Amino acid sequence: MKKTIAIIVFAIVAFGFTTQLSAQAALDKNPNEGLYEQNATGFQRPMAYTSIREADVMWRKRIWREIDFRQKMNQVFFYPTETHYNWTNFITILMEAMKSGEIQAYQVDPQKDQLDTPYRYDAIKDQYFEKPEVDDDGNPVLDKETGEPLIKKTYDVVKKLRIMEDWYFDKQRSELKVQILAICPTMVDEGGNSEGLFWVSYNHNTREILAKSNFFNSANPGAPKNYDEIFMKRMFDSYIYKEENPYDRKINHYAQGEAALWESERIKQEIIDFEQNLWEY
Repeated sequence: MKKTIAIIVFAIVAFGFTTQLSAQAALDKNPNEGLYEQNATGFQRPMAYTSIREADVMWRKRIWREIDFRQKMNQVFFYPTETHYNWTNFITILMEAMKSGEIQAYQVDPQKDQLDTPYRYDAIKDQYFEKPEVDDDGNPVLDKETGEPLIKKTYDVVKKLRIMEDWYFDKQRSELKVQILAICPTMVDEGGNSEGLFWVSYNHNTREILAKSNFFNSANPGAPKNYDEIFMKRMFDSYIYKEENPYDRKINHYAQGEAALWESERIKQEIIDFEQNLWEY
């Protein structure tokens, strides 16, 4: 009898202690964290590339395309303009990675699209993204405590992204595939003129960073996607502005307006037709 009473008392004490711990955990929980800890396992890695040998590539074409963030499908690159929760826009992710030294930027050469000359983070920041605040008369606004000019970040000027990619036919797997080589954030000024800011190699380091960076999935916020998935699954709208050619010229160097759009479509269709013409039905 005494043994039974002891067991009951122990169970009551244990239950009370557990309830107290659960209540304390509920009080300690940050209300912004939501129902559960997102990505509790920490396993967010880039989607694996298919291994490729030179001998397997029977055809290859390099093209350059442009993603306009102002298009509805591409707005996940631009928003949110201010980081909140675990969402950060694309240019902020790149700049923070460059600041920490995780990725290297390269200068944009208007004569050739190659990653030759390294570009320092401080130089990019000072030239494009951090401007002194001015009043209505154009005079610098000073900090009341330090007396130093106030600086504002202007990441919202980046409204496009250029992509350098290779399309190739893998004869080992009988597949037409594509692989992104480099990306270039592009500024759009008030007059609508575009200027590429810097190139970043789309290598493993860059992909590791983008795979850990989620964007807001409006279709299902409970199933977040990352920026590496956008590129690997081609979840963006874009247009071709250049194909590899001996003159190294862009489409707008020889076609304008509607003719340039048709030329972009012609290049895209040429890639599709190449694969289709390999088969007999």
